[in-house]
Amino acid sequence: MPKILNHMEARYLSEIYRMHERHEEVATGVLAVRFKVRPASTVDVLKRLMAKGLIAKPGWGKVVLTGRGEAAAMKIIHNHRVLELYFRDRLGLPMDETCRQALRIDYLIGDVVISRMCEKLGYPANCVHGLEVKHVGCRRG
Repeated sequence: MPKILNHMEARYLSEIYRMHERHEEVATGVLAVRFKVRPASTVDVLKRLMAKGLIAKPGWGKVVLTGRGEAAAMKIIHNHRVLELYFRDRLGLPMDETCRQALRIDYLIGDVVISRMCEKLGYPANCVHGLEVKHVGCRRG
């Protein structure tokens, strides 16, 4: 995952991945509505992601992840889901707080820490919301 992502870029990358998973249209205007910002703000973030080789725009307003972008988004989502579980199961945080806290660090946390969390949690199959945890990059054993 590129270590040069800022918080907003990580959020956009994750949301684009989730929208693709749900077979939703991923377009500039849709993202602007989703993030409650002006389309110009969305365009700025998308330009930065494109410059980093994480997304491509195959048509007017349309957005797709590149291979690097998909890998980075999957890693962020994995980290987020593991953090949520850890915060709930090991720290006893309430559900609404687990997500809020995970969003703050899911794109920053190191591989060693996430791998240890996965190990301590027994490589869970699902997150606190019942969604699949794909253990990308987690070292087993």
